[in-house]
Amino acid sequence: MRSGNGLRALGLMSGTSADGVDAAVLDFSVTPARGYAGLFSQAFAAPLREMVLAANGPLGVEQMAILDRQLGACYAEVAVAAIHKLGPVDFIALHGQTIRHQPRAVPGFTLQIGSAADVAIATGLTVVHDFRRADVAAGGEGAPLVPPFHQRLFQADQPRLVLNLGGMANLTWIPGGDDSRALQAFDTGPGNVLIDAAVRILSGGEACCDLDGKLAAAGKVQALPLAQWLKHPYLLQSPPKSTGRESFDDRLVGQWWNDWKYSGADFVATLTALTAITVADALRKWTPGAKELLVFGGGAENPTLMRELQSALPELQVHNGSEQSGIPSQALEALAFAWLGEQCLRGKALAYGQVTGVREPVVLGNILPGRNWLELISRLAHA
Repeated sequence: MRSGNGLRALGLMSGTSADGVDAAVLDFSVTPARGYAGLFSQAFAAPLREMVLAANGPLGVEQMAILDRQLGACYAEVAVAAIHKLGPVDFIALHGQTIRHQPRAVPGFTLQIGSAADVAIATGLTVVHDFRRADVAAGGEGAPLVPPFHQRLFQADQPRLVLNLGGMANLTWIPGGDDSRALQAFDTGPGNVLIDAAVRILSGGEACCDLDGKLAAAGKVQALPLAQWLKHPYLLQSPPKSTGRESFDDRLVGQWWNDWKYSGADFVATLTALTAITVADALRKWTPGAKELLVFGGGAENPTLMRELQSALPELQVHNGSEQSGIPSQALEALAFAWLGEQCLRGKALAYGQVTGVREPVVLGNILPGRNWLELISRLAHA
């Protein structure tokens, strides 16, 4: 345990793209905007990534239990390496890997796996995990949960929009400093997930993403199939809403590819346009608008996708959020869950009514005490 009252947390995040784990340190002794204290990332080993992607299909109890432990071992390895590189922390916030997200089922549910116990045993630290299910239990979508952290980082005098282009695309509208309107956020639809799936098909599994958007840049957007894809039922739903691989996955891309009559480059170009247009349509339809859009996530590093976004939103200034803020795209969600972990440890109920549609404020997360638990709660009492 470190001396002093300024807590440091390690957030661990693996997202819908299932490409690996991002670990970021948040220092609570300073404001959130200055609290970023380092990033460590590690790709999933190929067999583990294949298991995670396959988990979107039928998954037996024994298979899920094995994958839960294998992910836990991976998270533990990343946590130990990150602490060695970035310095000691007081607790860990673990998002886990989403393998099912069906908040509108009856009853609604969401499931993130990756054994928190393995992380606690390997590090000796208290772990906060399982953030989404309390929101669903209280009538919410369970996602997105990052927007209140966006507000703490990026609120300005004028309204702002923040877009995370991970596997899915999550949009946050932040009111200006004197604006009494509520924070708004929701998943617009696919981010990189369909593009990545198309690249895997076209490369025979040799590539997993459209590096630098080169394949899309070499193709031509095909208007007729794009118009059909834009009729996907999720895109017509109004917020609050969230989505995952249950709606946008490799099987959907495979179906579209089987009907495709143009080149592979055109296929990727049209999927890239689909992401940009669905973001633009949702922004105009369901947010009050703003003059500036900050883009994070892997999609922010795709120049073709960024150009498509700017073309679809000529009235906005579209910026790479990492370049504007100094916070790496890969760190943002991990930092957000580190912040959510601290809120959980303090027992703070969060009001997500305009984000997830939850009926009442709830405390998000479960706490697994580590060997440092008694010291941690003493630190929390005096911090």
